[in-house]
Amino acid sequence: MARSTADLAAWDRSARTYASTVGGPDDSFRRRFEPFLDRWLPAGNPHVLDLGCGHGWLAASLAARGAQVVGVDGSAELVARARADHPGVRFEVADLTAGLPDGLPDHADVAVSHMVLMDLPELDRLLADVAARLTDDGVLVASILHPAFFRQQPVYDAQRHRRVTGYLGHEEWWIDDFGGHRHYHRPLAWYVHRLRDAGLAVVDLDEPPSLPHHRAPQDAWTDDERWFATIPTMLSFAARRI
Repeated sequence: MARSTADLAAWDRSARTYASTVGGPDDSFRRRFEPFLDRWLPAGNPHVLDLGCGHGWLAASLAARGAQVVGVDGSAELVARARADHPGVRFEVADLTAGLPDGLPDHADVAVSHMVLMDLPELDRLLADVAARLTDDGVLVASILHPAFFRQQPVYDAQRHRRVTGYLGHEEWWIDDFGGHRHYHRPLAWYVHRLRDAGLAVVDLDEPPSLPHHRAPQDAWTDDERWFATIPTMLSFAARRI
């Protein structure tokens, strides 16, 4: 809990920078995740939990499409911004390492968690609560930074590549982005095992090409941007109850 408290304090300090940087129409992570989420979002008015909702951009986007959304985040500063910017959507403050808070709807068709799980020190309670809350046809749709390639530095020599200096070991990294936050590196198998132990099984996996921070057509990309796209820096997965 001490780690989680410190992590949430860091996100509170970073809230302004984070909210001004993440979730806009040109956000490359948003552009990579949304097609995958669309594939798993039921038609009609599904009940959706947005776990790690931040300043509420994704929850608001889903609500505008007819979903009945509740956003949950541990940062009081980010939730305050979400409530101010999207007053028609419900947002709650809760430390997700302790699981889902009381008072949420008793079922969800979709639990979505975009770029969150790798920044939480503990996942077991949360995943177990999600599995218990999903409907029979419900699905968890999540994205994380790709554990095999994130922070493995590009090398530019005779042949461009990323230098993978470690993978299987669990590590805690301080990331300077947005003002600074902690990242928990864990191999992909660890996530699959945590899902399995919670009663969830992966049913879909996507490794979208990395995108430049612009919307120019691909034939206008630089050689470096074309190479960078071949090594994914994030992945998305869908999991259902076993």
